[in-house]
Amino acid sequence: MKTWITRRERLAPLLAAAGLVAGLVATGSLVASDHQDTPEVELSPRYDVNDVYAFPAADPSRIALVLGTSSPLTPSGTPSARFGTKDKQLYQLKVDNDGDAVEDLVFQITFTGKDKQRVTLRGPYAPKVTGAQSNVLVGGKQIAGPIGEVLGDATGVQLFAGPRDDPFFIDLEQFFRIIPDRRPSTGPLSVLPAPASSFRAPGDAVDFLRGYNDLAIVIELPVAMLSADGVNPGRFGVWGTTSRARGS
Repeated sequence: MKTWITRRERLAPLLAAAGLVAGLVATGSLVASDHQDTPEVELSPRYDVNDVYAFPAADPSRIALVLGTSSPLTPSGTPSARFGTKDKQLYQLKVDNDGDAVEDLVFQITFTGKDKQRVTLRGPYAPKVTGAQSNVLVGGKQIAGPIGEVLGDATGVQLFAGPRDDPFFIDLEQFFRIIPDRRPSTGPLSVLPAPASSFRAPGDAVDFLRGYNDLAIVIELPVAMLSADGVNPGRFGVWGTTSRARGS
């Protein structure tokens, strides 16, 4: 049995889901985007966790969980982008539904193939191991199929995995003017105008990531499936991890 060691972890806000989830209220801290923010991630972009999102689906009794992975991809680089395969990489979305900051449910996503990848989703299951180490769960119902397609049951769990426009917004030029010691050493963002103390007004801000893609894992399901009793929606937290097998 392989042991998987978490490489990156990204939190979404804690969410209050009541009734039909007419509104979701952020009640905890949000750790924001971390696109390509360490040398190790730059060398291994498949282990990068860009962002985690949780929001109501078109049907308000359902919720969408999104794990954005890999550093931003230019459109020309998207066709060659690949998820890590199951012998080396494990993607997970984890849910805490009792407020102790320990996962009570996990979704595990693995990929096979190179040119025509396939995805398999396991969960939501109660994990056998919590924290930084994980084991791939076996048994139970799975969803599997080619990436780039919507898989699963429209009344149960649905899955999509593939490239999508990166939804994160940042005026990166202004960010580097505010914190100039973080700017790159080469390229157009290495030479900037005078320092600044705040971001530009919304109408003047420049979305640096517009036109960039990432590799997204999207899971939609009834919000009640995330609750402690499987029936009554309640407050929960969700975060995402990527892991690799020990020694890989």
